[in-house]
This record gives sequence, structure tokens and C-alpha cells, in this order.
Amino acid sequence: DLGSAHRTWFDKRVDACFVPSDAVRQLAGRCGLRCGARGAQVRQYGLPVRPAFWTAAAERKQLAGELELSTDRKTVLIVGGGDGVGSLEGIVKSLASEAGKKCPGETQLVVVCGKNARLQHKLERQRWEGVDVCARGFTSRMSDYMEVADCIITKAGPGTVAEAAIRGLPTMLSSFLPGQEAGNVPFVVESGFGEYSANPRKIALTVTGWLQDATKLEAMSEAAARAGQPHSSGTIAIASDLCEMAEAATLSLTEHELASSAPKE
Repeated sequence: DLGSAHRTWFDKRVDACFVPSDAVRQLAGRCGLRCGARGAQVRQYGLPVRPAFWTAAAERKQLAGELELSTDRKTVLIVGGGDGVGSLEGIVKSLASEAGKKCPGETQLVVVCGKNARLQHKLERQRWEGVDVCARGFTSRMSDYMEVADCIITKAGPGTVAEAAIRGLPTMLSSFLPGQEAGNVPFVVESGFGEYSANPRKIALTVTGWLQDATKLEAMSEAAARAGQPHSSGTIAIASDLCEMAEAATLSLTEHELASSAPKE
């Protein structure tokens, strides 16, 4: 995770320990791993993310057309994980009501319901006033949806947080797994690109406020992009280091085998 980790994740016997952030690097050091420049075990490269996030996305207007979304409305992406669970429905209803009143005709909500077909069908059948609500099922185009969006509402999963940051998305966190994901909340808040609330009404008020304040939305987007920069290149950097380590281990093993097989005088 981005803001915390359990101490049992760190073993002083490892050759390398890859960490995603300053907070986790500092924790690794307190657990006895070497963090200095010489002989360091800890390597900070960001969080590994899916290949779609390694490079810049296609042009926003083109993607909106492909995803059958409006190109002239502010877009809020709402996700609840692959299973579409949690308070997703309550968040959608509260935000649709608030945005419909405060920003009539200016906002669309894209709700990724994952495998929750019941919720998707329920949202598709419902009538909404002053706001478009587009319900989607499980998708492999999350990078494209994030590129089209102006902000995101999500649980505090490290992968989604890192990917949202890469795409420069102001982030409203709606829940987190105690212990495991708790540290991701201060990572987002203290980095300046989001807030946290488990209350659907508070979420709706906060996000609608962002949509009405272009200056704030832009500043948060810039903060998100700064926080996301290490993660966009981290996967390749980690893979490169692992390949070098494997090659070095193979060479060392080969040299040892040659030395063992050499005739003794």
C-alpha cells in the first residue's frame, strides 16, 4: 500500500525490497532494512500498475466518443471495486441529487458497477433530473474512463489510488480496509489531491463543490499528477532491476560451477 505496511512485510535477509512511497521506505528502514545509497536493500520506484497506465492516454474527446459519454459535461467516475460493493448506490443517489440541483445539465456520473449486475440494471432504469447517470459493468478500459473523468470517487485501494493519480484525478475516498488500506487515506489527503468521507451526503457536497470550483479542481489535478509520476514508470523499473538481479545470480552460479569443475592440481 502507499501510506503504510505491516512490519511482517519486511525481511532483513532480502536482496531487494521495492516500496512505493516515502512513508513505506521510512517504515522499511525502521524495520532494519538498509536504505542508504550504498548497498541499499530498499528501492523506491512507485507502485506497479497495469500497462494501460504506463503511457499517456488517447485524446479525451476521442475516448469520450468511444465510451459513449458526453464531451461537454463535467464527468465524475464512481467505482466500487470489481464486485461493485459497498455504499455505491447511496453515493450515486446523493451525488445525482446534489449535482442535479447545483449543476443542472452540466454533469454526468459514470458508475462502474463491476460484477454487480443488479445495481447496474437498477441505475439504468432510474430517472434522474438535471444529471446524466451512466451505469457500466465490469470493464477493462479503466484507464480510458479515468482519462475522460474530471474526478473520481473510490475506495482506498492502492492500485486505484495510484492509477487515479497517474491520470491526474482529484480523488474522493469513500471507504478503506482497516489496517491494510488505512495509510492510503493520508497519502491522498496530505498530497493535496483528495479527501475522505464514508458519508454519502458529505461525499456529494464535497464533490459538487469541486465541480463548481474550476481553480480548485485544476490545483488538485496538478497535485495528483505530481503524486502519480513515480507510479507511471515504477513497473518497468522494478522489472528491469529484477532482470539484472536474475542475470547476476545466473552469472555467479555459472562461475561457481566452473570453479567447482576445474581440475585440482
